[in-house]
Amino acid sequence: MSHPLDFLYIYMTDQCNLSCIHCWQSAPLAGEGKYARLNFDECKDFLSDAVAMGLNSVVFSGGEPLLNREFPKFAQYFHEQSISMTAETNGILLSNPDIFNTVKKYRIHCAISLDGINPETHNKQRGSATAYQKTVQNIKKLEQEGLSYQLIMALSKFNYQELIPLLDWVKTNCKYCHTFKINVINLLGRAEEMDEQGLLFKPEELPKLAEEIAGLHKTYPFLLLHVDPAFISFKNFKLKYSCGGSCGYQSSLSILANGNISICSLGKQVEDYTFGHISTIDVKEAWNNSPTLTDIHENMQTKLKGICSNCIFKKQCFGGCRAEALCAYGDFFAPHPRCQSYYDSGQFPVARLIDKDMGGNFGIDRKFN
Repeated sequence: MSHPLDFLYIYMTDQCNLSCIHCWQSAPLAGEGKYARLNFDECKDFLSDAVAMGLNSVVFSGGEPLLNREFPKFAQYFHEQSISMTAETNGILLSNPDIFNTVKKYRIHCAISLDGINPETHNKQRGSATAYQKTVQNIKKLEQEGLSYQLIMALSKFNYQELIPLLDWVKTNCKYCHTFKINVINLLGRAEEMDEQGLLFKPEELPKLAEEIAGLHKTYPFLLLHVDPAFISFKNFKLKYSCGGSCGYQSSLSILANGNISICSLGKQVEDYTFGHISTIDVKEAWNNSPTLTDIHENMQTKLKGICSNCIFKKQCFGGCRAEALCAYGDFFAPHPRCQSYYDSGQFPVARLIDKDMGGNFGIDRKFN
């Protein structure tokens, strides 16, 4: 098996207890109808097969994964299999004693969203008048128990002015926060409205943003910027303050909340990238013999299009987020829309091109605006 199945994204539910203005999945509010939630018993055989294939880690996501009442069953199972676990959460449901005790007992690493130092900023971005108070309260609970966690800031022009004050707060109050990750908001889902309001960073603005954040790294060594490598200056790579590009899709699968197996959550929108239902799929057979997965595993570098086919970082990032590429161009092998837009602006550095004479257009046209 040339590409091991290293990790799973497990989308526990489509629903969320918040309504974030930047949500790339436009997750529906909990309680406003019936939406999919995973059932542990239905997943168990699939999970057992994945463990037998060498599974190392899982990420619980959603929606808000802690809304799924079977979360403790999943956690106990993976703990017994010595599989590392991360929960991508807004942190609010950690106030539930049963959920918090599950996190504590099984040493689940929480990646918690925090978008500003002012309650009004975080609450507006999260669509709730009480989100900040509840999230910070539960961060303090993790601190009191000495549990390691990560904070994640979804960054835009809306909250950029609060970055340094928030970093100062983390440096002073968050002993067990091992990294503070900055995710530049992508043009997907509800963030399209933010873009219409001029709140998102344009691709040509990202090199300056990355440079400014690099200047903060010495003061805040726990800082981590998630951005494509094409936007990082060569001199700043040595700082190791950035991550970006590939999400690891060549070594992972996703279990969607409805039980379908996909590369990632893009399987919600595009059936071609789902490989069966968790109750019936033979995961080893699909992983080794699915034409779609074989194409991705064996031909990704040669089939990338646009600027990504001619970028020196293509072996590092493999074209970045494929969900963004598919949504923008209707093609899994299309370039990352942010990098292609950067190239089309005429500002993409020539030094980043493999073939300086070839360029990076190749007839790419956006499918969606």
